[in-house]
Amino acid sequence: MTFVIVDLEWNGAWSKAAHGYFNEIIEIGAVKLGTDLTEQGRFNAVIRPQVSKKLSSIVTDLTNITDEELASGTSFHKAMAALHRFVGDGETALVTWSNTDLLVLMEDCRFFYKDEQLPFFTHYADVQAFCQKKLHIDAAHQPSLSSICEQLGIEEEGFSLHRAPDDAVLTAQVFCRLYSKEAFAPYLRKLDRDFYARLRFKPTPISDPKSTLIPKDAWKFDCPDCAQPLRTARKWFYRGRAFCADMTCTRCKKVFSARVQGRILYDGPEIRRKLIEKVPKEETPVDEK
Repeated sequence: MTFVIVDLEWNGAWSKAAHGYFNEIIEIGAVKLGTDLTEQGRFNAVIRPQVSKKLSSIVTDLTNITDEELASGTSFHKAMAALHRFVGDGETALVTWSNTDLLVLMEDCRFFYKDEQLPFFTHYADVQAFCQKKLHIDAAHQPSLSSICEQLGIEEEGFSLHRAPDDAVLTAQVFCRLYSKEAFAPYLRKLDRDFYARLRFKPTPISDPKSTLIPKDAWKFDCPDCAQPLRTARKWFYRGRAFCADMTCTRCKKVFSARVQGRILYDGPEIRRKLIEKVPKEETPVDEK
C-alpha cells in the first residue's frame, strides 16, 4: 500500500449555488510515500474558484494566496484529474492532518460530482489522531501540526505554513517519524459504505427518561465510601443533555450529584454515568461588634 499525504487550503463563503456556506478548495498539496515510506513524488495544484470569486480576508492573511495567483489556477475537475494521475490506481491510503481536510474534500466532490465518495483512494487515516495516541496527548486537546513538529524536532524554517504543499511535506515528515505498521493499523480505515455512513452519522442525545435505551440499573448508584445504595433526594431532571439528580447515603449522610447521559451512536446507545460528592459550603463567620 502507498500513502498519499494530502493538505488542502480552502475559501469559505456563503454561496447561492451551494445553497449555503461552502468551503471551496483553492489549493491541493500532496506527498506520495511508498510502502517503505520512501518519497515517490510531490503534487501541487492551485485551483481557480468557481463558486465564490472573492477570497475572505482570513484566508488571504493566513495563506498569502492572492487573487492573481488563483486567477491563473486550474479548475477543480482538472486538479482532481491530475491528482488521480499522481496517486495512481493501486491500493492507496489518503492521509490528512485531522479529518477536516477529508470532510472538505468530500464536500467539494459532493458539489462538483454529486458524489461525496472519494475517487481513487481505497483507505483513509487521520495522522493527527495517530500522533495524539503515539505521543500520549489528551484526546480532548487537538495539537497543531506546528506544535508536533516542534515536539519532534522537525525544522519548519524555510516552509510556508498554511500553504498546502509545505504543510503536506511537514505532515509526511511527522508521519514517517512516528510510523510503525502495528501502531498505525487501527487508524487505517477502508473507504467503504460503512465508513461514509459512520462519518455522516450524527449522535443524538437521549432526552426521554422512559427510553428503553437507558438500562434500568443506569439510574442506580452506590455510595463510593460504604457501598450503600443511594436514595434519590429529588426527581431526575434533564439539563445540559444529561439527566441530573441529588442523591443521599442514609448511612454516611453524604449528598451526591448524579448524572446520566445517553447518546445514540452509529454502533448503538452509549450511556455515561458520573457521581460527584456535594461538599457543604463553609459558613462565612459573622463579625460581632
